Amino acid sequence: MEAVIVSASPNQQQQAAARLSLVSNIFLVVVKVAAGFASGSISVLAEGVQSSMDVIASALILVTVRVAAAPPDSAHPYGHGKFENIASLAQLGLILSTAGYLLYQAWTRWQNPVTPHLGWGAAAMLTALVVNAIVSSRLLRVARETASPALQAEALHLRGDLLSCAGVLIGLVAVKLTNQPRLDPLIAAVMTLVMVLAALRLLRDALRPLVDERLPAEEEAKIVAVLDADERVLGYHRLRTRSAGAHRLMDIHILLDDHLTFSAAHAISEEVEDAVRKALPNADVIVHAEPFHEETQHQMEEH
Repeated sequence: MEAVIVSASPNQQQQAAARLSLVSNIFLVVVKVAAGFASGSISVLAEGVQSSMDVIASALILVTVRVAAAPPDSAHPYGHGKFENIASLAQLGLILSTAGYLLYQAWTRWQNPVTPHLGWGAAAMLTALVVNAIVSSRLLRVARETASPALQAEALHLRGDLLSCAGVLIGLVAVKLTNQPRLDPLIAAVMTLVMVLAALRLLRDALRPLVDERLPAEEEAKIVAVLDADERVLGYHRLRTRSAGAHRLMDIHILLDDHLTFSAAHAISEEVEDAVRKALPNADVIVHAEPFHEETQHQMEEH
């Protein structure tokens, strides 16, 4: 008897990745905060505070990927995909809101320097480096496979944490070697600013779908390739594309032989829609068929 292997759906993959991120962030909060108090390092404690925001963000992502997967309804006929983009904005807002607190703490410790203990802080940062490397790689792979902006934002955020943890670790070693305790808050401030810059870049990417920016050029090129490959399509215009979370929305006017029956034109339109969906997963395609010669004449006279 052969075993039947059932592959997980894209949304199931997203939820599993979001749960992994949530669990790992809870674990790292405990490790970093405990190590921050034990070592007396403001940079390690700052990492713990940042990770506590990550817990909230990860929980938000987990809820969001479930909501975004809901089918269209009467209130949301285009689906719920943009909830992912809104969640990305909320996540970035949490990141930016912690930056002021971390900078304040760094400034306070700069004015009142304390030499941190290397052991606990270094152990916590090494643990965070390993955990974040594993989890961010997993999230980024699922984000690419399922075209999830929320998971991509979370993965890139964790990649930023990798750099932050590495910087804190280097700072702790530098303090130990040079006996300069002010290096600790200095590293914390630098890592916070790096975090802010990364958040601003993610903010730009999250806003694009919310203002209905067109799909990337390489994705539109796949649509054009489908149209060019179909000899029955004599021309096309009014190609409009946008995204909503992991979903791609597009419409296109195609020009067909004037003498085709209505049924034949409809059948070709359906086949073109299927071909575009095959080229671009998660695509909601609307194709409008027009008679070639009549539309060409209309364009010359009216436009």
